Amino acid sequence: MSSRATDESFAVSSVDSGPRDVRALLGMHTVGARFVLAAYVACMAYVCLTSTEGISSIWPPIVAIVALAGAAIALISAPGDPLPLRWATLIAATCPLTAGLTLWVTPSPFAVSTQGWAHGATTVLLCFLCVRGRTLFAWLGLLGNLAAHSAWSVVHGTGLFGGAATVLIDVGPVAIGAVFALTIRPAARNVFELRAAGAQQVAALAARNAAAAERDQQLAELDGLARPMLDRIASGVELSADERATCELLEAHLRDRLRAPGLVTPDIADAARSARARGVEVILIDDRAADPLPDRARADINAEIVTTLARARNGDVRVRLLPAHRAAAASIYSRGADGTDRREFDHTGAEMSTERTVVDD
Repeated sequence: MSSRATDESFAVSSVDSGPRDVRALLGMHTVGARFVLAAYVACMAYVCLTSTEGISSIWPPIVAIVALAGAAIALISAPGDPLPLRWATLIAATCPLTAGLTLWVTPSPFAVSTQGWAHGATTVLLCFLCVRGRTLFAWLGLLGNLAAHSAWSVVHGTGLFGGAATVLIDVGPVAIGAVFALTIRPAARNVFELRAAGAQQVAALAARNAAAAERDQQLAELDGLARPMLDRIASGVELSADERATCELLEAHLRDRLRAPGLVTPDIADAARSARARGVEVILIDDRAADPLPDRARADINAEIVTTLARARNGDVRVRLLPAHRAAAASIYSRGADGTDRREFDHTGAEMSTERTVVDD
């Protein structure tokens, strides 16, 4: 039951994997988003490198492109909602830095209109900064852009508002990004809350279905084992010696199923039944049913149990799966006419200790 429920729960959780914030709602963590990011950076680099007429050096714009690319990658990749302060600060600071590096070597007025690419490129970052929950930093970045352009125009003698006018048109997109963030971010929270509630309901339903299936299987098996003998007892005819022996074996098997569910496998059940039929007392106890052993370890220990039961001709055999906090995972104790044998196995299924006492003839 538990393994089936675990599989169902894993399937539910795998559907809900990935970031649980607005990035997931907009697909910012997908391969498509990375492709769009690469195309955005490539376009800005193309515009930068084809707008070199009249500039005094090519290196500051190249550094600006690298900084812009780094900020864009951080914007879609940095975890957390809202965006952590350190990343928001760096991205907001990158905007006036990009503008300053570009304008530093650019003539005034522009030799070509595309030499003002920096303010438009950084506006995209500022809009998505709003979406990532850092609207204040987006406005601060815009103010930094405004200050950089104003200082550039003052240095080149075109007045304080000469460069500022270039940036003022970016107020609209940033304002739209801020309004969009006010709408999309609460919607994203609601979506993920509903998704989490739905996943919990599906997991609970899967656990109930698994429990019901396990219960039906157990009832069917119990019916197959016990019903023929119960019908025979209900007939009122006295049981033969063989039938009474069969009842005792069946009672022992049912007791094993209750006391040692982790040890009731077809091989162990057959070996225990044969040993009991030979007069061996068999006791199986499972004290770690809630924390089963790994498959390989369980298979190795089960093989040792079957071997011990098959060798037993008299006396008793006691098998116990020990609690999970113990150093040993299982113990097998056997006592017969030739002596006693006690073995312990670790959590990998390997034998870790052996105690044998031989009875002299």
